[in-house]
Amino acid sequence: MLKSFSSSQFRNAIEIPFKNKETIDKIKLDRLKYILNYAINNIPYYKNIRIDNNNFTLSELSKFPIINKTIIRDNFELFLPKSNKVISRSISSHTSGSSGQPFHFYVPKSSYTIENMFLFRAWYFTGVYQLGDPVINLRSYSPKSGEKYWSHDKENNFIYLSAFNINEKTISEYVDIINKSGSKILRGYPSSIYIFSIEMHKANLQLNNIKAVITSSETLIPLYKAKIQEIINVPIFDWYGLNERVVTVQQCVNGNYHNNDDYGIIEIGFDKHIIGTSLHNDVMPFIRYDTSDIAVIKDVGNKCECGINFSIPFQGIEGRSDDLLYKFDNTPIPTVNLYTALYEIEEIAQFKLVQLENKSLELFIVLSIKNDSLYLEKIEKLFKNRLGPLPLKIYTLDFIERNLITGKIKTFESKVKL
Repeated sequence: MLKSFSSSQFRNAIEIPFKNKETIDKIKLDRLKYILNYAINNIPYYKNIRIDNNNFTLSELSKFPIINKTIIRDNFELFLPKSNKVISRSISSHTSGSSGQPFHFYVPKSSYTIENMFLFRAWYFTGVYQLGDPVINLRSYSPKSGEKYWSHDKENNFIYLSAFNINEKTISEYVDIINKSGSKILRGYPSSIYIFSIEMHKANLQLNNIKAVITSSETLIPLYKAKIQEIINVPIFDWYGLNERVVTVQQCVNGNYHNNDDYGIIEIGFDKHIIGTSLHNDVMPFIRYDTSDIAVIKDVGNKCECGINFSIPFQGIEGRSDDLLYKFDNTPIPTVNLYTALYEIEEIAQFKLVQLENKSLELFIVLSIKNDSLYLEKIEKLFKNRLGPLPLKIYTLDFIERNLITGKIKTFESKVKL
């Protein structure tokens, strides 16, 4: 992937975020105008929409309807380009389907190169990464039986370590591989880096070269963030992106979430849903796509002392809309309320909460102590105060299993159908 774009292209990419607002807006609007015109002329679903090309502004985007996975699935043929030539320069992709059926779509063949350039740019802004440096990844690798639990992608200089095999027996080798790699960046799911940190601390080991942690693909809950910060003791940079390659957002050195305005456009819906428009998918464009991810809104303005002039659309990710919990009367409870509550019980090392279709709850916990009776009573009281008299079963485990498809741990899972 590194060979797919030149050093001069990368230098240009890292200059754009520091340009003035007028220049950034022009780059964004030029791409948006191209994508909207492409959609109207090539995608049957949008054939009746008309935009003002002579006086084009961001407001033209509002002429397009908000879409989501269900709308695309139900009208799939209408979202495909009319020309077979366009399809020939695309590749089929899909989401994992970990929370339901897989979602299929098309992206340009160039999308992986574009995605990587924006990813590497975000790493560069940590202040510790240069193009071509080794990067440790505690994610995206699941060894088969008998295979070693690490792999080296030599083209990108990525070292992948399995998120499925972190335990007291393997932690010394994990730490040794990371230290010998020379990598300054540790990247992974929040849950995998959290578990790694705990095991490393118990073994009294430390990392010699890591200067930044980059989390993505799961919600960075307070419990994980605090413990990673305490043990590894380096800045944590959270990254938000989608398999659909619609938008990408990353934290800067000041902790603000900057949207990559030259990659995609973000709107925040009335229900705090993140709605994205891709500026680079000219095969099967995602225009005003409801991601179902819920933003944490805090008005901090768009000016940041880090010098990056990209917009700041939100201050974090609360979770997905299908992660909401419900009281008996169907009152929705944002999962952030439970994050905060469970974080107060220091003895909880890890948890997963499932709400069943009848609204009863199953809480799976890993405790850092052996005698759990006192803490179970405390947890029951905590849940009753926040969710009312919902039936609750608590299971204490030695570890919480990862999803075999994605490698992630979904902290909250709702099976409620309203």
